[in-house]
Amino acid sequence: MKFFKYIIIAMASLVALVSCEKHDLAYQMEHIDAEDKALVVVWRLIPEASTTANRVYNITIDDQPLWGNNYTYMAAQDWMPSQSRHYIMEPGVHNMKWFLQDGTEVYNQNFTAIAGMQEVCVTDYNAAPIVIDNNAEYPCDLTEHTAESFYLRFVNFMYADENYTIPEYKLQYWYQDPTDLEWYPASDPVGFGEASAWYRIHIDQFAPERSGESGNGSSRFEDNNRVGYTVTAGSCSIYYKIKMIGANGEDLGWFTYNRKGGAEESDTEYKDYWTGYIGQHRIHYLRGMRVTNGGTSSNTAVWITQASKH
Repeated sequence: MKFFKYIIIAMASLVALVSCEKHDLAYQMEHIDAEDKALVVVWRLIPEASTTANRVYNITIDDQPLWGNNYTYMAAQDWMPSQSRHYIMEPGVHNMKWFLQDGTEVYNQNFTAIAGMQEVCVTDYNAAPIVIDNNAEYPCDLTEHTAESFYLRFVNFMYADENYTIPEYKLQYWYQDPTDLEWYPASDPVGFGEASAWYRIHIDQFAPERSGESGNGSSRFEDNNRVGYTVTAGSCSIYYKIKMIGANGEDLGWFTYNRKGGAEESDTEYKDYWTGYIGQHRIHYLRGMRVTNGGTSSNTAVWITQASKH
């Protein structure tokens, strides 16, 4: 009886094996050659309040709907499709239109798509999108021990004022090293609508908790935390500031913003922080208006929209 039971088990295993061989899992995939096709992300980076009334419920490219049932609307400071995904189209000149829920057309402009990856950024309802080439090779680190950095790219969409004035000065991103607390460049100086190169940003996942900077490594509180420990998900708070760089390359000081229409006593120096994760590639889109006169927080001051590429 025991022998018969084992035969039954063996036969069942054989049937299961044959079944697996006849029903291999398959995924529908299409190879896309980035040398022939344009891979596009559409960004909405217009300095404006985020309201129900200005939600975009339909976007068309060459009068063809951009999305079907995947999304309901695109809000202010939003992008389509989701991170690390792209719309695929032919390189060349295309027309893009945006419509509100009631069908009102609020945007109608042409843009030129190139072969490969790019960010199509709408920063003004009355201007063509700014296309950011994202075809550059992603840098990486090959280290004997756990990596200690991530890579950052800075994109400047900061208007000078609420009249959509494009400033003559450039902006340079800076970060505070979590180990020595000194400030270092996180980008090269870039003008409005320009993107920096990729910059290597130091992470210290073992950094002590001080002045808001702290590491998040698994061994941060150990006395000998720099030797003999494995960190599986190192991260660290990184603080950022911005410098203004003049037309001749002169340092114009730290970037300030003003919500009182330019009153000198209302200037505020920009400073913010983001969590950096070892091995990641992030893009920081700076947007907004440096000088405004009241209004909501969504269309004044300085804002960073962060995108993770991988």
